[in-house]
Amino acid sequence: MVEKAARARRVSMVDVAREAGVSQKTVSRVVNDEPYVAVDVRERVLAVIERLGFRPNAAARALVTRRSHRIGVVAMGGTTLHGPTSVLAGVEAAARRAGYTLSVIRTEPGGRDEIQAAVDALAGQGVEAVVISEPVDVGGAPIDIPEGVEVLTFGMGNATSHPRELVVGADESGCARDATDHLLAQGHAVVDHIAGPSDWLSSRSRTAGWRRALVDGGVAPPEPVAGDWTPAGGFSAMSALIDRGGCTAVFVANDQMAIGAMSAIQRAGLRVPEDVAVVGFDDIDVAAYLAVPLTTVRQDFAETSRVGMHRLLRALDGHVHDDLHRTLPAQLVIRASSTASPAAG
Repeated sequence: MVEKAARARRVSMVDVAREAGVSQKTVSRVVNDEPYVAVDVRERVLAVIERLGFRPNAAARALVTRRSHRIGVVAMGGTTLHGPTSVLAGVEAAARRAGYTLSVIRTEPGGRDEIQAAVDALAGQGVEAVVISEPVDVGGAPIDIPEGVEVLTFGMGNATSHPRELVVGADESGCARDATDHLLAQGHAVVDHIAGPSDWLSSRSRTAGWRRALVDGGVAPPEPVAGDWTPAGGFSAMSALIDRGGCTAVFVANDQMAIGAMSAIQRAGLRVPEDVAVVGFDDIDVAAYLAVPLTTVRQDFAETSRVGMHRLLRALDGHVHDDLHRTLPAQLVIRASSTASPAAG
C-alpha cells in the first residue's frame, strides 16, 4: 500500500492521484484550489491528502502557479514597544492562517535608505507582497516597490511608490485631539504635552491633534517636551514640566511615558489627578491596574493587523480596492488619572 511506502519516502502527487483514483492534474487543481473540480472528487482527494500526510512542494507549486505564497515584512529591529510588536504579531498570525510564509527583515534606525534596502532584499526573495510596519518617517522620496508586488503600510500613507498602496490605521491626530479636549473639559486652562520622538509619524500626528485642540479652544499651545517612548523618558520630561511651573494637565504620547510622568508627579509631592491630570495613549495592559488607573486612548492593534492583512490578501487574489485608506476607530477610556469621577472603562 501507498501508506507503507510513505513511511520510507516523501508522499508525492503521483501517490495521491493513484490512491484517489484521479489524474495528477486533478490533484494539482485541488491543491491549488482551482475551479472545475466536482465536489465529491475534491473531497475524496482532500481525504487522501490528509490520510497520507501529503505536503505540496513549495518550489514546485510556485513554478506551476507563478506564486511564491511568501510575504515580506519590514519591521523596526530591537523594539519592544506595544504598538509595533502587537501589529507584527497579528500580521504573522494572519499570514500563517492563509498559508503564506513570512520573511521578516528588522531594520536599524536609518530612515528611507535602510527601509529601501530591506524592501529590495525581500523582492529578491520573490515575495508577492511587502508589509511595512516601520513606524519611523521614511523621509525623502517614497520607497520604491517593484512592479507586481502588493504593499500594505500601517498608518503611514503615501510612503511608497505603489499606486495602490493599502493603508490601515487609527486617526491618531483625531484621538489626540479628543484626549486634549477631555482635559480642557475638566476645567484646565491649558494642557501640556509630552511628545514622542520627532521622527515618528505617530508622534507628530498626536502632537498635531493636541495642538489643534488647544488652538480651537482659544488656548496658546505651550512648547511640548520630547520623550523617547520609555517610562524613564516620561519621568524626565514630566520633571522638566514641573520645573517649568504651572502644569495642571498633561497629554502624553504613549502609556509608557505616562507611567513615568505619573511617577515624577508623585516624586515631586504632587497628586494625580488632583494636582496634575494625566492622559496617555495606547491602553497597554497595565494601564487599568495602576494605583491611579490611567485615562488613555485605546487602539485595537489586533483588529488593525486583521483588517490590513485581510485587505492585502484580497489584493493578492486579484481584488481591486476602491478605498485604499482604511481608518479604524479608537476609544478614549476615561479613568481616575484625569478626573475624580471617572466613567466606567
